[in-house]
Amino acid sequence: MKTEFLALWVDDNRPFVESLEVELRDWLDEKGFELKTFMHRDKTKVLDDVKSNDLELIIVDYKLPKGNGDGIIEEIREIGCYQDVIFYSEGELPNRKFDGVFYVSKQDAKTRIKELVELKLKRSSDLATLRGWVVADAIELEQMIEELLIKWFTPKHKVFESQVMRKFGVFDFNRKQMALNSIISEELKTIQESNDEAVRKSDRGKQLSKCKEIFSAFENDVVHYRNAVAHSKVEIKDGKKRLKALVGKDQYFEFDEINLIESRKKFRAQRDCLLTLFEIL
Repeated sequence: MKTEFLALWVDDNRPFVESLEVELRDWLDEKGFELKTFMHRDKTKVLDDVKSNDLELIIVDYKLPKGNGDGIIEEIREIGCYQDVIFYSEGELPNRKFDGVFYVSKQDAKTRIKELVELKLKRSSDLATLRGWVVADAIELEQMIEELLIKWFTPKHKVFESQVMRKFGVFDFNRKQMALNSIISEELKTIQESNDEAVRKSDRGKQLSKCKEIFSAFENDVVHYRNAVAHSKVEIKDGKKRLKALVGKDQYFEFDEINLIESRKKFRAQRDCLLTLFEIL
């Protein structure tokens, strides 16, 4: 599921932005999201970030070193980006109005940003949207595992990629994670059985041990979860929507706030684990 929350922030008052960002980062982390912020002092390269990232929110100050914030918003709208914008100022805001722009005083910025983010998160909890995100993020994790396996089997990676990885039906999602689990275990065993004490106590060994613990849950946290959510139907019980898995035993997924947070944190942990493995394998 989608676990990154991407925001673009234009304000030359860096201490103000950073203090607010820390609070928002911690708040979103509690909800299972990772805040990623693209910061700018003025309009320089703002449009580049808007065009190249799937932003959830844009935050703009009115008073900037080079021009005013409304000019930036106008340029953003002109390129066809209609993402929600928080537009704040310490003084008066301009009379110009834009669709999807929320005008607030700077002192109320934190509260209004949280309110808008909360609303966006509730909208994203729609089951159809959620199902799409679970499948999309699982595919991304599967691709990361593929890249790790191809890297591991270098220098014969081209043969491995064409004859094993890319052959339909030969290596499904579950087999890929099983193969990577085996590689992690073997590497860790080699380190633990080394005659060199420095190798046994190395940071790489500690990192592999931690990755082994996290990745051992990948099958349940990602593979089975993805399969069940992808092959399910929506049911209504006691006025609430839930998903009933169409494969295996009767299995239901209740998507309340607690379950969603737990699932997002599991996906994030697996992604971070794979990123670590790219560095140490």
